[in-house]
Amino acid sequence: MEKIKTFQQHELNRIRKNWSESDLAFEKLGRSSNISDYSDREINEMLLGVYKDTKHLMVDEGYFIDLAKAHKASCILVDVSYSRRIKPAPNSILNLQDIRNFYIEDYFIETKEAFSNKNKHKITGYLKKIGGISLGKGQYNYLYSIPNDFKTFFGDTPADLFYPIQRYINGLFFDDDYRISDFEVISKIVISKT
Repeated sequence: MEKIKTFQQHELNRIRKNWSESDLAFEKLGRSSNISDYSDREINEMLLGVYKDTKHLMVDEGYFIDLAKAHKASCILVDVSYSRRIKPAPNSILNLQDIRNFYIEDYFIETKEAFSNKNKHKITGYLKKIGGISLGKGQYNYLYSIPNDFKTFFGDTPADLFYPIQRYINGLFFDDDYRISDFEVISKIVISKT
């Protein structure tokens, strides 16, 4: 099971008592219009924009998309860092084993059907809120950081870049880590599979 950011119990209790002021969309997108029918975990998920019963997700621009209509995910890879002993030549092909962290600008979900007049939806903020990606540090403080833990590939892309989609979209909403498996990394960086 995926580990998601959790809110304090007093925050969840406050939502239960003052649900009409909470801005949660459970009456429209949930399985029940009564807040008492939801567990702490479900309220926690709704605070993060997750409505698993109807497969809806609030994207960064503040509108909901139906993930059942999603067919592709992508991210923009800006840079990577290496272990201290490695100094690759500029514009060289990189070895996946040498990379310490990936630095991402944004993540997107693409849908077949338009939502809010768009087919490509930014989910970077959602992935940060739920704990799927972290803010970069130092010279990368304007980007998001993903450690190179797996040091393996998913298709033609590093598996660690697909992991936030695998767990926090596919796993969380569909219980199928590969439901959306068309994944593209948009980057000038070339990483060798050999």
